Amino acid sequence: MTAIRGSSASTDVPLPADKLSPSLPLDVDQKPVVLVNCGSFNPPTIMHLRMFDVAAQVLRKAGHAVLGGYASPVNDAYHKPGLLSSQHRIAMCQLAAAESDLVMVDIWEAAQTQAQRSLIVLQHVQHAVREHYDDISSSQQQMPTAGSPSQHPQDSASQQISRQVTSVLVCGADVLESFVTPGVWVEEQVRQILNDHGVVCITRNSAKLHQLLQEQGNLLHEHRHNIHVAEDPATAGISSTIIRQEIGQ
Repeated sequence: MTAIRGSSASTDVPLPADKLSPSLPLDVDQKPVVLVNCGSFNPPTIMHLRMFDVAAQVLRKAGHAVLGGYASPVNDAYHKPGLLSSQHRIAMCQLAAAESDLVMVDIWEAAQTQAQRSLIVLQHVQHAVREHYDDISSSQQQMPTAGSPSQHPQDSASQQISRQVTSVLVCGADVLESFVTPGVWVEEQVRQILNDHGVVCITRNSAKLHQLLQEQGNLLHEHRHNIHVAEDPATAGISSTIIRQEIGQ
């Protein structure tokens, strides 16, 4: 499996790259993005995979080039009741993503010594994917021949595009609505997620969410132009909680 190194951190692990697009878009109007879903995946379901597919469709229709997607299981230190060990959740995610042409599993968050905020995970993936395409661009540069001017890989068009790669958060309505719930998120980090990365929210019923987006005075309204909401009734009745309950019976 092709892998790339992540940003420096307490525990550095390779980021899988085997399903990333082999090249960046040449059209300057196509913004290159990579999808990231931070969650418990306790267990992963068909809904999680569908969220990636729906998010990719939404962003492509909006003119973006979707390079790939990453499921990032939370760290064991998240201490959610009933949370299985990251070892088991990672294994289940890898099995679930095996047949997907888009989704890979990033174990960096789970491998750290403490729980990580979603913003940090988004920054980690973005940094690693940018470096991945920088490395590809550098390796494709021709060595200058005698008498020819030296080439500067860092100035190549493809490397300039690689610096525009943006990680986008994929989530459900409950997560996005919690952005404006006091005490759940760090407000400045929410602002950075919405401003620097953007969100694709997959929901079964977006009435409450659309109300929040329309109400002035909250961060969702302020950054509504960087939030994509997609209704997907196909995921109705599917959740990790329901599956855990069924398994426990």
